Amino acid sequence: MQVIVESLGDPIWQIGVGSIALVALVLIVVLRSPDVRLTPWQHWFLPRIIGLVCLSLFLVLSAGVVLSHGADATPASMHATRSHPSVTSTPPELPSPTPVPTPSPKPFPQLSPTLAQVLTTFCNAIDQHDLNGAWGQYATRLQKERTESPPPHGWFKIVECSIGEVSDTSATGLLQLQTIEPGGYADGVERPFQFTLDVEDGAWKISQIARCFSDGCLDVTPTIVPW
Repeated sequence: MQVIVESLGDPIWQIGVGSIALVALVLIVVLRSPDVRLTPWQHWFLPRIIGLVCLSLFLVLSAGVVLSHGADATPASMHATRSHPSVTSTPPELPSPTPVPTPSPKPFPQLSPTLAQVLTTFCNAIDQHDLNGAWGQYATRLQKERTESPPPHGWFKIVECSIGEVSDTSATGLLQLQTIEPGGYADGVERPFQFTLDVEDGAWKISQIARCFSDGCLDVTPTIVPW
């Protein structure tokens, strides 16, 4: 319906229809003029031929204009259909992941005496030459070595100790030790040793001694003993 309405407003159609009607009217007036001598049969036949020709021209012109407007409207409607599809796809809903509980870290043991106090007691016992007091800070498995014969290469004996870095929130502490070599040689230099402590019978005990270098620490527990 919209195509027909647009065709009626087309200037080409309006001018064409007006021209056809004007030509038909002029011809009919001329045929009926007294100056034109026609037989009765021609007076009846010619106006009808003129009317039929003008009607044919009107139909051809109207059809051409309607088809022209219809061709222009078809691409626009197809574009609108493609731009606005009537069916939309909805992506499937994925199940939400189940949260994995994060294990809470174990609280650091708060014991008495504290880790720092144990290492301080050990250092004081070394400096006071309290052999039993120093050995008493060792774990049970290390204290058993006190009753065993020394290895063939001998032991390095601790003769002096000072506090390096100790804390009550870490299972390790750093002590500066002076030792005597198996041959009795001592250079009087304090060297860093890392002491690791474990909980034994509800108390902190020394479980490992490591000699520290610039690139790491080496376990020397079996060879380092109090003097």
